[in-house]
Amino acid sequence: MKIHIAQLVVETELSVNFAKIKRVLAGVQSGEWVVFPEASLSGYFPDAPNYTSRLNAAEIEQAIVEIHDFVRARGCFCVLGTARHSKGKWENAAVVLSPTGPAETYAKIQLSALDARHFRPGPFVPVFHIDGVRVGIQLCRELLFPNQWAQLRQAGVKMVIHLNNAIKPHDAIWEHVVITRALEHAMYVCSINNAAPPQELTSYLVAPNGKLLLKAARQTEEVLTTNIDLTAVVQNVGERSDF
Repeated sequence: MKIHIAQLVVETELSVNFAKIKRVLAGVQSGEWVVFPEASLSGYFPDAPNYTSRLNAAEIEQAIVEIHDFVRARGCFCVLGTARHSKGKWENAAVVLSPTGPAETYAKIQLSALDARHFRPGPFVPVFHIDGVRVGIQLCRELLFPNQWAQLRQAGVKMVIHLNNAIKPHDAIWEHVVITRALEHAMYVCSINNAAPPQELTSYLVAPNGKLLLKAARQTEEVLTTNIDLTAVVQNVGERSDF
């Protein structure tokens, strides 16, 4: 499969983020995957007291519908992050868009103190079946909760897509954790971060043996692309595999 990692600066205005996402999708071909950072559609500014109160839930939902229409037209697969209003509450969500079928959502479970001011936690960790592949999704600080990753691997997940928005300089230490998650569970890890300064931790695609297949430049908007073979991921984590 061909996968595109879209490291973008996540802006405050939905219209600006929407335009960036559409520009990236215009370069994606049928059958290819593209992944975007945490809250790449709505914007992610939980340190602002009015963060979610200024968001327009109807505009976010309409943008998701339009992006999904574009995904269908391109015949591609897309995972993007956005704040999303559901049953009277905001959730920090990842939205999975495929050429066929409805939009699917994962809501972040492990909320930071800032997140908890605005969002409710999701109910469970789902497994997504995307183009015949079992995929898990985690958001930002969930990188630091290995039990959720182990749960996904035990469910047969071959790749975890990690949507990130960690731009403080000390977050750079997480690069080692991204590699560790891939290596300890013998699966691909695709981690996509916000490119806004003062970003030091970038975006990565890591092979099951811990090898960095892609690494984005710091504080740079760019789309990195490679082909990976998910069939090479062994079913049982304890089995030997060569990559």
